[in-house]
Amino acid sequence: MKRISLTLCILTSFLLISYGQSDDPKIARLESKVESAKERVNATDALIFSADSLIAVGEAEMAKAEVALKELSQEKKDIDRDHFNQKRPLERQLRSKDRDEAREAKAKIREIDSDNKARERDWNTRYRAMLREYDSGKRTVDKGKANLKKAKKRKKDAEKKLRSAEKELQKAQK
Repeated sequence: MKRISLTLCILTSFLLISYGQSDDPKIARLESKVESAKERVNATDALIFSADSLIAVGEAEMAKAEVALKELSQEKKDIDRDHFNQKRPLERQLRSKDRDEAREAKAKIREIDSDNKARERDWNTRYRAMLREYDSGKRTVDKGKANLKKAKKRKKDAEKKLRSAEKELQKAQK
């Protein structure tokens, strides 16, 4: 009796396994299709995160450059005001009837002008560097936005494929 029940058990399990295997390749294929669709969705999520990071970095760079540009703008006003204030009393001396005093004033004006030119060159260099940094941040933001747009489209397509693969799997399992 034990032998018969053991044989019957083995036979039924063999039949169940062989019957289950007839549908198993199709279900396994559909399950792998669902898994690959889920991986694509996760990959597009990573692309979206990357694009968001690019946008955030670019915006931070732009904000930093904007602050520096405002400071440089104020510094330019200070340079111009200082130059004017240094030059004004000397221009009065230029009109003096004393030739030595006028010659001395002219030399000081040249010195002040050359010092002002050096300060303006330094300012222009820093200003252009900040403009490049701002432009770099803007390009990074634009690149991030373009990548975000592409990633969202890919995610939409991947989610659509995932839903259809899940529906196919559910139909096959019924």
